[in-house]
Formats: sequence, structure tokens, C-alpha cells
Amino acid sequence: MKVSRPVSVTVPRAGVRFAESVHEKDFRMAERTDPFHKLIYVLKGVVACETQGGASVTPAPAGRVLAIAAGVSHQLQDREPATLLLLCLSGDFIADDPERAELWRAVSAASDEGLWLDRSARQQLESAWRRALLEQAHPRPGSGPLVVALAVQSLVLVARLPVKTTERSSLQRVAALVQEIDETFFEPWTVDRAALRTGLSRRRLTTLFRDRTGHSLTDYVTERRFSHAARLLRSGEHSILGAMFSCGFGDASHFYRQFKQRYGSAPGRWMELEKKKAGRLPLSDRP
Repeated sequence: MKVSRPVSVTVPRAGVRFAESVHEKDFRMAERTDPFHKLIYVLKGVVACETQGGASVTPAPAGRVLAIAAGVSHQLQDREPATLLLLCLSGDFIADDPERAELWRAVSAASDEGLWLDRSARQQLESAWRRALLEQAHPRPGSGPLVVALAVQSLVLVARLPVKTTERSSLQRVAALVQEIDETFFEPWTVDRAALRTGLSRRRLTTLFRDRTGHSLTDYVTERRFSHAARLLRSGEHSILGAMFSCGFGDASHFYRQFKQRYGSAPGRWMELEKKKAGRLPLSDRP
């Protein structure tokens, strides 16, 4: 529902509330102070945010994230009718956990300098918001912990983004893609998916990706998967099928065949050889 005044938000005991605010053309907001921290994601339109202390007002278009701490006086002004997604966090929710507190500090600092989400990050953040709103509207067993997890996931996503004040160049988008693949190589990556993430054509993406990494996208993903599988198997704490699954492989025969081609032995034999190598190392050289 569209609103002409700010939505009223009450944060529950768990300390997390996801909300949305769809503005009418005549939307007006008086200066206000909230008792909770607030992460604002501009989904559509353009807003300007003036905070306590007379900071300069910089228009925030779609894709921008703003962080406003509890107790800070602020005022939003629509430059274009806006749709905002809100993540409201109680002070105790942030303060009671050192890692959440560190995440909030990182997000706040990035927001002050200028924090934009690229297409990939926007898709991830919007997906988390949709899921959280669903769980809040239709509570089921586990909805509470899931909403909290989605809030933390959103903070992590925003905190890890590089700070920038303008739209990224093609090279920067590819660099961000490489970073994302390094963290999600177990997902079904394709050239089409990567092109969608970066907003580049398949040909342009393929050229820039090879320039950046020295590999095609498929080879790069495969290399990351097998490197991780080898680490898991070398640790001795994972089965072959467990390592295969963790790295995103769905076909056991393909995994075994490619592993042998890459490392010279089938996974089981390779693990035995690795154990023997480790057993021959002097104690001072062992991990």
C-alpha cells in the first residue's frame, strides 16, 4: 500500500523487523528519530537523506543503501516517488553480539562514503527481503530464527561490498563477479548467469573474464571446485561423496573421472597417498 507519511514500525523482542514503504507522490516526512537502527535500501525512485548535524544531502537513487543509527535525527525527501525496503534492528540485537556490532559498524561506514549495490547484490538482497516478509506475514515453525538469519545475511552482504560513489565500470563489475564466484563456486554458474549478474553481453564478459583471471569462466569455476574438494579430502574429515556435494558436483562418475585426470589418481587412492606424504613429514613441518 502506498503511503504519504512514514510507515510505523515496531521491532519485536527478537530485535529484527523487515518492512517496506511505497511512497505516494505527495509523500512527506518530518524530521524523526527512531529507537532502532535502520538499513534503507532504495528499490525504486530517488530519495535524499539529511541526518543530524547538517550533513550534505546527497540524492540516493535505486540501488543505494543508507544506514541510520538509533537515536540519530534524520529526514527523507523524495526526489522521485520511491519504494524503500527497510531492515530495522534493535540496539540490543546489534550490541549483544560482537560480530553483529562489527557488521553494523562496517555497513554504517560504507553507507557514509557511498554504498551502491550492483545487479547481483540487488538480486540477493531483494530475495532475502522477500523471504523475510513472507515469514513475518505467515509465521511457521522456525520463522523467527530464519528472519534473524536473513537479517544477518543482509548485513554480511552489504558489509562485504566494495564502497563506490559512481556506477562501476565493466572491469569493476567483472572483478566483483570473480569475487562472488570465489565465494559461491558451488552454485550452478554459467556464462548466461554471469552476464546477467554484470549486465554485460556474453562476448564482452567472456573477454574481460579471461583477461582478469587467465581462464574461461567454466574452467575458473571448475578449478575452484576441485581445489576446495582437495582441501576437504586432505583434512580427513569428509567422505568423497560429501566433498563432491560440498563443491557443487552432482554427477559422481564425472567427479571421479575429472579428479583422476587433474590429480593423477582416483579420490580414494589420492587420499591414501596424501596421508602417506603427511606421515613422512617431520613433526615440526606438520600443520
